[in-house]
Amino acid sequence: MHNHIVEKDTKHTIVTIVVAIVIVVVVFLGISAASGSSMPQTTVVESESMQHGVGSHIGIIDTADMIILKNVNNTTIQTYVDGYKSGYQTFGGFGNVIVYSRGVDLNPVIHRAILWLNYNGDGTWSAPSLQGYPLDRWSDTISGERVNDYNSLSGTLILNGMGYHGNIAASIDLDRLATVFPHSGYITMGDNNTVFDQPSNIAGVSGLVAKEQVKSVAWIEIPWIGVFRMMMSGNMDIVNEQVPNTVPSLVAVIIMIIFLLTGIGFLFDHRYYRKYRKELSKEMNAPTPLLPVESKNK
Repeated sequence: MHNHIVEKDTKHTIVTIVVAIVIVVVVFLGISAASGSSMPQTTVVESESMQHGVGSHIGIIDTADMIILKNVNNTTIQTYVDGYKSGYQTFGGFGNVIVYSRGVDLNPVIHRAILWLNYNGDGTWSAPSLQGYPLDRWSDTISGERVNDYNSLSGTLILNGMGYHGNIAASIDLDRLATVFPHSGYITMGDNNTVFDQPSNIAGVSGLVAKEQVKSVAWIEIPWIGVFRMMMSGNMDIVNEQVPNTVPSLVAVIIMIIFLLTGIGFLFDHRYYRKYRKELSKEMNAPTPLLPVESKNK
């Protein structure tokens, strides 16, 4: 009887391990297929430029979050302006968040794509996405006069309602851009910043973010898990300052997972213990077999 129960427990353990492996493989293949990459790509956020205030929030790209990325060739990028018109949002804001390179010696940037600008070749720019965009949210001024011709932009382009609070008027000098970086690309900005990447030189020496600079699109947020990398790189000061609830939240989740796994193990053990007692009881209450009696008449 004991060997029988042990054998069942062994089978149960094997089945559990196989099911766990199958689940992991299915999830891995699902993420790979959906992201368009054979090996899912991730990045750990090490700055506060995309946060929506102090502290880590689910659904927002915060310091110490890990982000699963989507292949840029497997998705259509919607800018902030596009998303505002269509209602499309990701990570607490309109449009997509992209990861773009900005030079060999500089780390990639994970910021929101705000607007695509086409360079017309004559010192002016066009932004078809501005068609139908509310006029109180943008202006194109030349010598202080408002023009608002999205097919021939020059002077200073101003977009209102930027930032996660929606209270920032961010601007870019299109004339200087046409002189120094005359190529089409995205205007980009961090949700927690007050200026576009391009005037602030966050984008490096490239000006607008060209399509070939975009490496991937932010897809899924895994909160807090990047704190381990922050610890290894000695960047815990920024974690403690910007997202002080990260470590307590991660510890709470780990404890919950431990309790959950322990509870599941207890339920399985309780089930098999009851079955063992039931089978043992049947065995003990079974009628004693009669021994053969030798006949006296031989």
